[in-house]
Amino acid sequence: MSATVMNSLPISSIGDDPLLLLPRRKPQYFHKDQTIYSSQDPADSLLLVVDGTVKLSRISGSGRETVLDFCVQDSFFGESSLLGLPDRGETAVALEDTAVMEWSMVELGQIMLRTPELGPSLLRVLAGKLFEADARIASLATDQISHRLLKALLALGKRFGSADGSGEIHIMPITHEVLGKYVGTSREIITQHMSQLRRQGLVDYSRAGIEFKPSELKRVLSSA
Repeated sequence: MSATVMNSLPISSIGDDPLLLLPRRKPQYFHKDQTIYSSQDPADSLLLVVDGTVKLSRISGSGRETVLDFCVQDSFFGESSLLGLPDRGETAVALEDTAVMEWSMVELGQIMLRTPELGPSLLRVLAGKLFEADARIASLATDQISHRLLKALLALGKRFGSADGSGEIHIMPITHEVLGKYVGTSREIITQHMSQLRRQGLVDYSRAGIEFKPSELKRVLSSA
């Protein structure tokens, strides 16, 4: 970002957005399904999605995968490094061809010495993600699968959906298997629920993506 644009922003705006405080780095490029880091890799850097989508997941000892989150353009990931943890504890995989920017913890420490606002700004990002994680855990513990699926679609639409003039949201294609791992159930059950939503005219999906009107999904949730 140019100095002219930076100077035109209020101090509060600059301090609130770590993207305005971090120096740009040459992006690293990952192909679809390529692993960016694994759970055992050291948590020694913070990363940012420049373009594409990253899936964060954990794999149990039995080999079962749980999808934790999806990170899209301008989303940070690898926040375990900010907590001082020894390893990542999660696996990051490119869901499509993806570009990522990375800052080492050593570098971040040096930047914070020059720009003290960066520390609180990154903590706000971390707090926001923890808040979203708490909401997901509560949903997994109390909601029926159908409600968990609707809430997941609404959350994904809000985070990286594109809207048209009719109020319909389009999100990238996500397989039923991956949706199941995100919602906490099997691919077969997700397929059943998605087929039912399609028959009701609430959701449409194809290899091009998933489409729905958030207002309609919210109406179903509120009437339950």
